[in-house]
Amino acid sequence: MAGSPRPWSRAAALVLLGLIGGALVAAMIAAATYPGGSWTDRTSVGHSLWANFFCDIARDVALDGKPHPGAPWGRAAEWGLVLALLLFWQVVPALFESRSGRRVAVLGAVSTAGLILVPVTTQAAHVGALLLGAGPGFAATLLVLRGLRPSPALFWLGVAALLLSALELGLFLAFLFHPFPLVVPAVQRLAVLAATAWMGSCALAVVRSPA
Repeated sequence: MAGSPRPWSRAAALVLLGLIGGALVAAMIAAATYPGGSWTDRTSVGHSLWANFFCDIARDVALDGKPHPGAPWGRAAEWGLVLALLLFWQVVPALFESRSGRRVAVLGAVSTAGLILVPVTTQAAHVGALLLGAGPGFAATLLVLRGLRPSPALFWLGVAALLLSALELGLFLAFLFHPFPLVVPAVQRLAVLAATAWMGSCALAVVRSPA
């Protein structure tokens, strides 16, 4: 582990934690106002933690066909997490002594450039944005995990986030032209929660590192 992160790293880590907290609050507001409908049951009432995809809460029209008044909150949640991810790739190299830190920052920035398009795209463009972000994002994650091996808790939380994200991408592509079974949105929710927990835990580690 790096012994002394630079002051800007701690400040950036605090901003990262603020973005994550703000995104979670916005997501809860959007979910609470979601009228209903999921990819497994368009007649369901309200938001389902496991049956709805994260992007569903950003829809102006819910899957049951009704207007969704909390859609702006949903989009704020998406943008908040994308910005948090961009900052994460710049902050996390402070936790390990490695020459790969610069590569992590560059690959992470490229990945985020693709993911920025996710909240504003649909159908084929949406899939393309996911794929554009996934490749460099997975590569950056592997470099970070190599650097975090001396910290088992952060390492294994990162492994869980990576495996769930890879599984979700594979399931999403496998069922892209078929009705989505419950496992697809459920795994996505677990992947988002794991990735968010990992980003937050790494940010906390930077903040708590000795001066």
